[in-house]
Amino acid sequence: MLDKSKLNETGVIKRRSIFGTALNVMAIWSLLVTFMNNVALLPYGIVSGIVGIFFFKTNKGPIYKQNELALKIAFYILSAIELIFSATINSSFVWATILIIIFYSAGAPWGKQGYSNQGYSSQEPKVILKKKWWFYLAIVALGFFTMTFSISGYNQMTDTHSKSASQNSSTTDSDSNYVRLDGQKIYYTDSKKYAIGGNPDTSWSAANAKVNSVTVYKIEKGYSYGSKRGRKSTQGMLAINVKIKALKDITVNMDSATVSIPSIDEQHDVETKEDWDDQDKGISKSGTLYVPIYKLNKINNVKSLRLKFDCQQQDNNDSIDADDFDHTYDMTIDLK
Repeated sequence: MLDKSKLNETGVIKRRSIFGTALNVMAIWSLLVTFMNNVALLPYGIVSGIVGIFFFKTNKGPIYKQNELALKIAFYILSAIELIFSATINSSFVWATILIIIFYSAGAPWGKQGYSNQGYSSQEPKVILKKKWWFYLAIVALGFFTMTFSISGYNQMTDTHSKSASQNSSTTDSDSNYVRLDGQKIYYTDSKKYAIGGNPDTSWSAANAKVNSVTVYKIEKGYSYGSKRGRKSTQGMLAINVKIKALKDITVNMDSATVSIPSIDEQHDVETKEDWDDQDKGISKSGTLYVPIYKLNKINNVKSLRLKFDCQQQDNNDSIDADDFDHTYDMTIDLK
């Protein structure tokens, strides 16, 4: 005649072995994901690993009932904390918690019949969990770590998504956000254009000059620039659109033009694509002057600029007033 108690106990051991294995697989998976992807799963690995190993102790003999109850209470407290915080991270974290709860609940004894079939020992073991201070400290510590690692995991995922969005945005913007100069594309992350009003500078009888607009660019990190300046690293760029109307035959020496920016304490030569040089009477010419900026945290840091360039009349005869033969334009532009 078969002993039903022995059969029941064998069934319990088998069931606990199955779900103990599942819990340990979850623990290993959680640890792998922790080190490869997200730290928030570390407490999941610890909790599921502890209860999974505890289930395997059934194979080595009876377990003290009070230890089973103490561990069960601790498990559900920690699982509740994991559920609350995992909901703030990702739905996959919620499902991971639910799976651990299901595996544990399926392997744990329930009701009088469940406990009677478990084969518990009535003899007190050497370690009684509910009488050990470190057991309660461990529960508090695991609860604290669960909250801490969940917050860290949330921040980690947020940073990852932000970086990914930034990279995608940068990739999209890079298709159009650049200034072509010196045979290369200078990519920028931000820009601001100022339309300059007011009347032209009529301080010289041979020409009128006017700044039409100024654009400030925030250059992508790591860009070095300048045939005149030894490829020095830059953080910004100015594009100054200038119009000159010749009232006489003149020569514009834009190659020697300088721009100073008082608000950031920088002064530079300019680069230009246009061939200014000789300009006949009655001809108007517009062009853009480019100025590198070595240090620029924000485009709004450029408050004003001072543009200086020289011009001369082409005819050099006695009829021309010597004081009116050449002229230095000195133009201060406020950016508002």
